[in-house]
Amino acid sequence: MVRRRGTYQIKIRDKQLICLFCQHDEFRHREVYMDLSPLGETVTEQLTLQSFSCTSCGDIRMFQEKNRFDHTLQKHVSIIEYMEVIKE
Repeated sequence: MVRRRGTYQIKIRDKQLICLFCQHDEFRHREVYMDLSPLGETVTEQLTLQSFSCTSCGDIRMFQEKNRFDHTLQKHVSIIEYMEVIKE
């Protein structure tokens, strides 16, 4: 499991992630790995999910890491953008 240290504001496909319960917009990050084994077959694939827990109420949202093609950069980039929140 990978954990980014700190608090983040998250954009997914250019839309700000907002907690459904408290409307807060700051999250902690964790990566979750799940083995996929369809109906008892041997594990052929591992699913990686990005897990975000609200720093206010603790609600957890999970998203699959995917890439999209950015025509400006002319390369594939993640659909998830992380902006670290620095408290002073």
